Amino acid sequence: MSLKLVIAGAGNIGRSTALLGRYFFPEAEIFVGDMDLERAREVAALVEGEAYVLPEEGLAEDFLKLLSDATVLVDCLPGKEADRMAEAALRTKTHYINLTEHIQATESITRMVREAGEVPVGFVLQAGLAPGFINVLAVHLASVFEARFGVHPADVRMRVGALTPRVSSPHFYAITWSSMGVAVEYVKPSVVIREGRRTLLPALSEPETLVLNGKTLEADLTSGGAASTPEFFEGKVARLDYKTLRWPGHFRWVRTFLSGLPEDLSDEARIQALHEHLVNHIPVVEEDWVVAYAAVLGKDRRGTLRQLDRLVEATPRVFGGHRLTAIQATTTAGALQALDILLADGLQGVIFQTDLPPDRYLGGRIVREVYGDVLDGGALPGAG
Repeated sequence: MSLKLVIAGAGNIGRSTALLGRYFFPEAEIFVGDMDLERAREVAALVEGEAYVLPEEGLAEDFLKLLSDATVLVDCLPGKEADRMAEAALRTKTHYINLTEHIQATESITRMVREAGEVPVGFVLQAGLAPGFINVLAVHLASVFEARFGVHPADVRMRVGALTPRVSSPHFYAITWSSMGVAVEYVKPSVVIREGRRTLLPALSEPETLVLNGKTLEADLTSGGAASTPEFFEGKVARLDYKTLRWPGHFRWVRTFLSGLPEDLSDEARIQALHEHLVNHIPVVEEDWVVAYAAVLGKDRRGTLRQLDRLVEATPRVFGGHRLTAIQATTTAGALQALDILLADGLQGVIFQTDLPPDRYLGGRIVREVYGDVLDGGALPGAG
């Protein structure tokens, strides 16, 4: 079957989706759309694809016609556009994949698809790095723990950071990703499991310090990264959370900034204020370092406390003659690996990261190429 890949959005992730799409699916027809046609043309030209104009609102007939014989729509737009893109895919019976961390968009699309009844295509949600890869890794570690020790782990921890090798005060941060996405995850609450039950905790309310491969980092609760793992693990584990990794000093600055805003501001206004400060005061850089760390802990049947964990690191690389930052490659790889499984299995309906077969995903050709041998032959550090 020929693959017609339609990409919505020609920003950083739209560009990396086109480039890795061509790299891993060399025979695919690739269409790149954006509200700025020239921007779409620039990205499409990199992969000998075609550009199209993305409607600024609604669902233009030309866009629906393009999707009518497409294989998949990969949504690389901001989360606020996800409902509209998913509706277009639903109307045209096109597979759909997004990468957003927006919890509200995920809930809305889930309702939309399920209310439509049986659909012949799949809607893979939150399929990037975090949410995405890190959630599949956590599910895999938990299953290995249960197989090895005969019991579920009690504690599931997911930690991911898109960092830069050099930072300075007062922010201790440089932008490698969407500044709006960062602002959202710092303000919206985090879904966690405490005492076996799902609950919400405020973002940035549980700081911790980690040393990973000799580097001291800080982590704190942020929204979105846990994806469907709280629902998947509820009643199975006592504790679960997702935290973002940053260099020491950054979260202290964020808390100070947010506490200085008027108390009566809405979340949306707080997000906008933080976003504007990030854009105006913190540079965008292309030298980045992605860290993804997952750990599961619990007592085995003899009462010995055990831990299984996995640390994955990535830096910028060249694919097909084009340099991609670590966050671009790792985020896009998660979506394309999900696409590989979606096409092979003919999956239908709403598909969360916890629905994907972890061994096939983590051992898949795209994840192996971008992340390295995550499964590591079945041996996991920290298993002693």
